[in-house]
Amino acid sequence: MAGKGRQRKHKPAEKKKKTPVVWIIFAFSVLILMLAVTGKIPFSDSNSRDGKSFHVKGGETRPVKDPSLFTGLTRAAYAAAQKYPEVLDQVYCYCDCSEPPFYHKSLLSCFTENHGAG
Repeated sequence: MAGKGRQRKHKPAEKKKKTPVVWIIFAFSVLILMLAVTGKIPFSDSNSRDGKSFHVKGGETRPVKDPSLFTGLTRAAYAAAQKYPEVLDQVYCYCDCSEPPFYHKSLLSCFTENHGAG
């Protein structure tokens, strides 16, 4: 036993696992490449040149509810809607309130009732 030392077993080199960030960057790069090749712009109607997002009807004529009826960030949101109605009337509302029972024309419609309060 005098001549025998401890023999160390060498582990084979392990491959480094790709992190989620690498996969996200890869997926984003593929998406950009696909958009560049097809010429499609996401979230827009390629037939429409009026600057509206998605399938916004727009044309809301009802007034925005008075911001003083609310508090905090909700009050600020209603104040912004009151100050910039032409902007909100061109934005699609992602809570699908354009569907029954609301049938809203745009994001501005949410602020003509309590729906914009959250």
